[in-house]
Amino acid sequence: MEANLWAFVTIGGPILLGAVLIFVILSNRKHRSREELARTEAATRDLHRRLDAEDKALNGEGPPVRP
Repeated sequence: MEANLWAFVTIGGPILLGAVLIFVILSNRKHRSREELARTEAATRDLHRRLDAEDKALNGEGPPVRP
């Protein structure tokens, strides 16, 4: 009896985990609109621009960064 349970856990666990991961990935892709993607891309570009300016200021290559 204990061997059957262990076999079920060993085989069924990864299958269940894979099914849950596939479900989450697919549902996450469906809920993103074009506006959300554009807003994310714009925020990423802004963050990169600010980080580059901060790095240059720390290295003495540009004006100091304003908070």
